[in-house]
Amino acid sequence: MRRATSPRTWVACLLLGLLASLPASAVTVTALSYDPAEDQLVMTIAYRGTHENHDFSVQWAECQRLDDARSQILGLLVDSAANDLARQNFTKELKVDLQGFACRPAKVTIRTSAGFFASVDIPPPPKKQIPAPVTDARNAP
Repeated sequence: MRRATSPRTWVACLLLGLLASLPASAVTVTALSYDPAEDQLVMTIAYRGTHENHDFSVQWAECQRLDDARSQILGLLVDSAANDLARQNFTKELKVDLQGFACRPAKVTIRTSAGFFASVDIPPPPKKQIPAPVTDARNAP
């Protein structure tokens, strides 16, 4: 005896099959901080894919001056393998060097394509250390 299958069951199976083959679009920044010793933004990124070899970069928007002495800037986190199928969970640390970053002091907001936002305040650029003059004992009076 053959069992009748409802149209709802077919539609549900079809949707599940389509969802299982969608690319990874859920990229999340699980931690964002500023490392003053290295003058870097440090973020931990959680993402899904078939492999862990995703490279991430930040595309910066224009620096916006606020009413006080600070600025704000938005950075879009870009995944080099955004179309990778979402099969496994991975995490990766990304460090962004801020030497020469002109938009400072600033509130930096990182956004992902999935709509996740994280913000951190970064201070003015560190002052360059001028080395003390070296004295040579042989030339002392």
